[in-house]
Amino acid sequence: IFIASGGTERSPAALDQRLDDALAFCGGEYLDGFVLEYVCQDELDSDTQLGKELQNAIDHVQSYVRENRVRYVMASTHSHRVGRALAGAASLDAIMLRYNMSHRKAAETISFPKALESNIPVLAFTTTRWNGLQRIASPTVTTADCITFALQHPAVEVVLHSARDEDELDDALLPLFACSDSTHWMSDSKYDDLCAYYGGDEMAWNDDGYDEYPDESI
Repeated sequence: IFIASGGTERSPAALDQRLDDALAFCGGEYLDGFVLEYVCQDELDSDTQLGKELQNAIDHVQSYVRENRVRYVMASTHSHRVGRALAGAASLDAIMLRYNMSHRKAAETISFPKALESNIPVLAFTTTRWNGLQRIASPTVTTADCITFALQHPAVEVVLHSARDEDELDDALLPLFACSDSTHWMSDSKYDDLCAYYGGDEMAWNDDGYDEYPDESI
């Protein structure tokens, strides 16, 4: 079990309150992870430089590590330009980024290369595009396909998935055991087919408003 919490707050007092509330809720002495959530582009000073308020927030959360109240410091964003800047911040242990078979270009050209260069693990989320990918008639994909597709990329260490019940969790995870001893999470041919179908024109899938930064995918 890995227990994490966090928030969108950046001020030291608000961050302290977040941590205190989380520890009180779980009844523990420390969290495994604390996430600075939803970092936006206006929190950067430049494409590669974090803004002062954000950097100060990261530094403050790092003080929890020194106090043994938090083990790992992470940040999440929906922007891959922000992800690139976060990956260059040596004081982060991991970054959380959106990634799925219909949302690849920005991740693979902007944020993932920097994460690999900096040896910063990526925790991928929304790999099912809000469960939209499984509802497409052809080619049919499962939740497990969405998860293994994301894990196929070398920058992705973890996929976050929120199952509604135990049956859905089984559907998502049990197929993964079949490829746990393999060097690839899915065959190259299947991976290439999914890339070709879903990744050609990413904006064609954006009628759901999923992509908040469409300019990054062009």
